[in-house]
Amino acid sequence: MNDDTIGIGCDWGTSNLRFYRLGNSGQIIERRQFSAGVSSIKDNEFEDFFTKAIQDWLDNYPNIPVIVSGMAGSRQGWKETPYLPCPANIEKIVNKLTPIKLNYGRTIWIAPGLSYTNNQGLHDVMRGEEVQILGALSIIDIKKKLICLPGSHSKWATVAAGHVSEFHTYITGELFEAIKAGTIIGSMIDPNAWNDDAFIQGIDSVGTSKNILNQLFTVRTKGLFNQLTSTTAGAFLSGLLIGYELAGALAGTRFKKIYLIGDGQLTTLYQKALLHKGLEPQVFAPDIIASGHFKIIKTIKQGV
Repeated sequence: MNDDTIGIGCDWGTSNLRFYRLGNSGQIIERRQFSAGVSSIKDNEFEDFFTKAIQDWLDNYPNIPVIVSGMAGSRQGWKETPYLPCPANIEKIVNKLTPIKLNYGRTIWIAPGLSYTNNQGLHDVMRGEEVQILGALSIIDIKKKLICLPGSHSKWATVAAGHVSEFHTYITGELFEAIKAGTIIGSMIDPNAWNDDAFIQGIDSVGTSKNILNQLFTVRTKGLFNQLTSTTAGAFLSGLLIGYELAGALAGTRFKKIYLIGDGQLTTLYQKALLHKGLEPQVFAPDIIASGHFKIIKTIKQGV
């Protein structure tokens, strides 16, 4: 079939499966999404679900590269792929692509995750975000940059000269949900209420107590002394946790502009928090991952 299609990108995460049919300029010609994340697929059903979802694409374009990223390459996914240690760039990622031969003979490729080991020997990992970062790098023209990917496990990656040099994960979102669901603090929170002023107050409260463990208890005491209500406590807690995340992620840096990859309310909160701190956030939608898939496909075609 003759058209501009140059390759297929697939982002298979924990909760969702997204496909992108990509044109020769990197444009998304067609997009498909399914609520069928890795966690919902049985071990022997990955290939069947994958091929049925885009059977017509596979039939119409038998010779183009197909790149899969995300949790499909995890231990719980389709086929475990290695973690590539940082610093890592596009060429290193392409060289570590893992092939999967489908039952009817076609080979597709799963991208590796990235790992980072700090000076204390502690490890950090990501899967899928590295391809989103590649996509953002096709647009951002700055030698050194700081990229944040908000989520249940937020990632903060430093990129220099085209390499992801280091990154750090913060379980801020998951901790927020755990506190709401299983603690005495959570019992104070109206889950349907929000207050922007309380969110900012939470950010500004960072560092006014011994540490985060001590300060989390102040959400309760502020309620007891009528400084927070059920309609403001959740926003305050969110601001407090995100504020601590920002304090850690930005410590010792001089970045003025911060690049966010995400959408929805959570990314908006990070944007508000950064603006409140006097920084300049620039937001990319999650579909920027398609630009990362395109970059991998182009590198393959160039024979790297």
